[in-house]
Amino acid sequence: MLVQGLMVGLLATICGNVFVEYLVWIIRNPIIEGALTGLILGDWMTGATIGATIQLIYMGQITVGGVSSFDKCYAGVIATAVTMLSHQTPEVGVTIAVTLGTLGLLATNALMTVNVAFVHMADKYIESGETKHLWIYNWLLPQFVCMVVYGLPAFICVYFGADVFETFMNALPEQISHALNVVGAVLPALGIGMMFKAVYKKKFVAFAIIGFVLIAYLKLDIIACTLIGIAGAILYWSLGLDKLTEGGTENE
Repeated sequence: MLVQGLMVGLLATICGNVFVEYLVWIIRNPIIEGALTGLILGDWMTGATIGATIQLIYMGQITVGGVSSFDKCYAGVIATAVTMLSHQTPEVGVTIAVTLGTLGLLATNALMTVNVAFVHMADKYIESGETKHLWIYNWLLPQFVCMVVYGLPAFICVYFGADVFETFMNALPEQISHALNVVGAVLPALGIGMMFKAVYKKKFVAFAIIGFVLIAYLKLDIIACTLIGIAGAILYWSLGLDKLTEGGTENE
């Protein structure tokens, strides 16, 4: 568990790193973070399933003015690790992710606040023309703080916290455990609803209904529905249906 804790801590540090946001931003999504965490813990499929369930909550989430409503690292890496090691369902993992994702905002704010101090320290060297020490304040110290803010909590949760959390969850009354599962099942629907609100257009409602029927009634898997959706999109634009107008304006 020591090695796994260190590896999950390293993954959390990488995912919490601002450079990853700009270079390989796709890794900072719960579905990818969950799969990588699961791979470290020996079951990437379970990790991906938990991460995908967590991803649904935040599908409609947007960052306004650089302020997010949750921390992707805490919600994707730490929550997945705790859920897997405590042998909880993905639905319970969602409630854990919401809690840890919100808590992670405090960690993110602390990280940015401390890094501001390093900028002022670097200013002193810039004023004196000594640029050879800038890497310490622009890279080394911020990376160390990132390790403390993201990597250390992840390591603690994996190495010490999973057994404690599992004992706590097993001690909960059945009604509370059931409530957590119900809430965890509803939250992804909320995330999907937020996404629909952001991208809603009247002319695409029919496609949403078709997709619902394919999954809910015909029991097709997600790959089959995706291929049908791709085929429908190709037909939609190749036939010029997106150019159809009604009353002289585009019917949206």
